[in-house]
Amino acid sequence: MPPYPRTAHVGGGAGILPESSPVSIGQALREATDMQTWLPAPSRLGEVTDRLLDYIRATAPTVEAAARARPGDCPVRRVALTVVEEARERSAAGPGNGYASAIAFARSLGKAAGELLHQERRLQRQSGAR
Repeated sequence: MPPYPRTAHVGGGAGILPESSPVSIGQALREATDMQTWLPAPSRLGEVTDRLLDYIRATAPTVEAAARARPGDCPVRRVALTVVEEARERSAAGPGNGYASAIAFARSLGKAAGELLHQERRLQRQSGAR
């Protein structure tokens, strides 16, 4: 099934983007969260969405493992695990039908990926401070 049913965008294959992806995670986050003020071409929307999905799939296990390594009563652990769960739920939801839904999906992924990035950095900082 195309990622955006009932549109002309057929998308690419699922999987991890090569390291030489033209879209950095920072750029994808900025574009996804800024989609309320501009409408990207379907191909660009696909690139950003794919990059965010791949980032979430690659980063969620790392953040989850780092959070689980912390004590059970640690507030940082609880927040990080909640963020991981939310990111996975948002990425599993899919874009729905149509271009507007695809934009909403990309924006949702951008928010989830941004929170995941924040938690990843937070855990890295705190593990270095131990």
